[in-house]
Amino acid sequence: MILSSCRGKRSDASQRKGTTTILLLVIALLIGVSSIFNLLVGNQVAKNTVENNIVATDNNAPKTNKDPTTNQHEHVHSGEEATKFLTGELPFPTECTRYMNGRCRLKFKPGTLKLSSAQTLQQCYVDAKKYKEHTIRSRKSTIASVSHKHKFIYRNIPKSASSTARHAMMDFLDGKDMSLKHDELINLVHKDNYTMVSFIREPLTRFYSSYDEAYFRMGPWMGEGEVVWDKPQVRKWFQTVKHKMDKYPYLYEGMKDINDFRQFYCPKEVLDTGEFLNCNRYDSIDDGRLLKRFEQFVHDYDGLEPFDVHLNMQTTNLIYGSSGEPLPISTLYNASEAEKDWQEVASQRGVTIPDGEMKHGRHQSRRFDVSKVSEVTQRKICRILMLDYCCLNFKLPEVCDDVGLYCSLEQMEGKRISWKQDDSLNLVIRPWDR
Repeated sequence: MILSSCRGKRSDASQRKGTTTILLLVIALLIGVSSIFNLLVGNQVAKNTVENNIVATDNNAPKTNKDPTTNQHEHVHSGEEATKFLTGELPFPTECTRYMNGRCRLKFKPGTLKLSSAQTLQQCYVDAKKYKEHTIRSRKSTIASVSHKHKFIYRNIPKSASSTARHAMMDFLDGKDMSLKHDELINLVHKDNYTMVSFIREPLTRFYSSYDEAYFRMGPWMGEGEVVWDKPQVRKWFQTVKHKMDKYPYLYEGMKDINDFRQFYCPKEVLDTGEFLNCNRYDSIDDGRLLKRFEQFVHDYDGLEPFDVHLNMQTTNLIYGSSGEPLPISTLYNASEAEKDWQEVASQRGVTIPDGEMKHGRHQSRRFDVSKVSEVTQRKICRILMLDYCCLNFKLPEVCDDVGLYCSLEQMEGKRISWKQDDSLNLVIRPWDR
């Protein structure tokens, strides 16, 4: 009896123990399922969050959009609005995007301001340190053509009708090239009432010409050979600058002298005549190799370290290199109408320039077919040249018009802009940087 009772107790204990074990297993299973579910949901939420913060860039590399100063849906102000903010006709908004430096800024499209190019330049801010390689030759003085007889100053910009301008100044307006210290230039304009002008050109179109000229000037044929055999100073200069091409070793691959280069673009029947200058009068026969090198250069170029002066931006030719302050220019003419404008300039000073006289520019065909330049490359060039598009009030070409390129109107808080004549808001124009 006693034995039977003990066995019953042991049986009940075993049963309770088994039930407890089963309950524990069920609880553990439920916890595991819950954890897995939370993990899956959490990962999906995280994935969606990251995907929502990915912005596609030009080179298809993903970039997270976590900068609180950047708003993809930020309002783009009209050029008319931006102009009124600049002139004080409208109060500058207090609600705006704050850039990393704490400045308040508004966004607008290039070429939409109701201002002339010269007026826009006077409102422009150029970071002298950022563009220091563009302004090496203008940090202490400015080279300009000066006519004391007519109280007139022309500031040269390479590849912007500069050859035509040089002819007009030297041969019709008694001009002389001079190196003017900054205070001398300011005194001539503001105290002696001299007029200062320059000519500018659509930036993308000018870039093709600038590269073409720079490519020729920096080729290995500048070190020795027929092009420079009687130019010892050019040979000496080339030895001091040729290291700038080290970044782009592919540009002159397969070329040792000027004849190697000519065979890339000049028709054989022209080469056979020995009249090599005529090569520039014919369309290039480039089979795509020169074009490919150009596009590779644009891909690699950041716009900050030009290997030749012809690649300097137009705006950086129109500032004091040491400070970034704009030159006291009253008019910026369009290079596409250089002859008509120089005739007008001369006429205002009692000088006549006959029709057809201003054909002194170097009119030559491109050494590669610019019509075949890819849209990706054109857009990269526009991005590089945004300083010119914003500071000279040029509209973007159609291929670059809808790819997120804008200008910024910024309030320089707590900082006086020395060159601005009015006491209104310290507003400046610059490219819109994220």
